[in-house]
Amino acid sequence: MNKKWSHIDQIYFPDGVRSVYFDGRRVKKEDIQIERSFIELMSSEFDSSNLPDHIKYLPRKQAAQYLSLSESTLVRYHENGKLKWITRRNRTPIYSRVALDAFSKKNQ
Repeated sequence: MNKKWSHIDQIYFPDGVRSVYFDGRRVKKEDIQIERSFIELMSSEFDSSNLPDHIKYLPRKQAAQYLSLSESTLVRYHENGKLKWITRRNRTPIYSRVALDAFSKKNQ
């Protein structure tokens, strides 16, 4: 886990707020949601076909399992512009679950 997220559970976002200051830094709500989903998926084994609703972001491996594709196929779809991932500095790409659902509906 990254040092800057050592107190990730202490950060509270009131309704309608997208970022707060924590330990002298501005922290975006989306970054915390991504990190929480990533930590939860990496710390336990979920059946990717039956994920809980609160998990909104998936790393590449779990996204491939969610769509029943290989990781290389996901990368190829990204290069062709069919599927977008969220890039984070020095981290694995993360896929939005909404984008994955839209992609699977469009390609059925």
